Amino acid sequence: MTHHPIPFEKGTYVGTKVKERVFDAVFTSETAFAANMSSEWHYHLHPHFSHILAGGSKEIRKGGADRQFAGAGLYYHPGIPHQNVDYQEGTRIFNIELREDFFKSHGLPEPPADLMFGQSGQLNTGGLLRIMKEHYLNDRDSGIAVAQLCTALLQPGDDTFRWFPEWVTKIKTILYDSWNSPLSLPLLAAELGLHPVTISKYFSKYFGCSAGEYLRKIKVEKAISLIRTDRHSLTAIAYECGFTDQAHFTKTFQRLTGLLPLQYRKI
Repeated sequence: MTHHPIPFEKGTYVGTKVKERVFDAVFTSETAFAANMSSEWHYHLHPHFSHILAGGSKEIRKGGADRQFAGAGLYYHPGIPHQNVDYQEGTRIFNIELREDFFKSHGLPEPPADLMFGQSGQLNTGGLLRIMKEHYLNDRDSGIAVAQLCTALLQPGDDTFRWFPEWVTKIKTILYDSWNSPLSLPLLAAELGLHPVTISKYFSKYFGCSAGEYLRKIKVEKAISLIRTDRHSLTAIAYECGFTDQAHFTKTFQRLTGLLPLQYRKI
């Protein structure tokens, strides 16, 4: 790895910026990339999230590398060096950058560095899509909408970026591994060595929603990826992601992302 990664100032990304919006302390943009291009080693000075709309690249960081595909939601913590190589043809990425002013004015901490490294269930891609919708809409009310949506993205539960008991991490893993299997409170309690009442009482405190709603979010996250990378019909994707029918899928997808599945596919 290079000893001198390049610092990226606000609104600076690899690739060509197609469209940028400024909502006070929040910068949103879309970037496009040439096939096979590579970046310098770099790091970002402000926290930002990205959503890959098409294509993808290989991202290299200290200790490893990951291939990132369309549909993925990503977080970049300030000061962590990385390099992107081997961009696929037609790669497009939506970006949300948050300046220090945002965290100060909203009384929020920055997301932790470990959110950048694939912790299951921490990143809400549906929330990124709701912000992206406001980016493209860009009317007189989009500023306050983006601020509210970013606040929800950063703090979906009371203790998302603070202390939480060990069983919270374990139940995330169970839900992500068994999202399409029959689940119940007694089954989860037996797996975790807890009383069902404990899960029922505290789940919403740590996740910001019920267990059923969390499972729906997981299914929508999987659908987001398939819509971007899979040419199957939306009906087939609905069934593959565990929805009983396309109507239920469409309604749930729109409620969690602000977009109809077909609208999202056309972006």
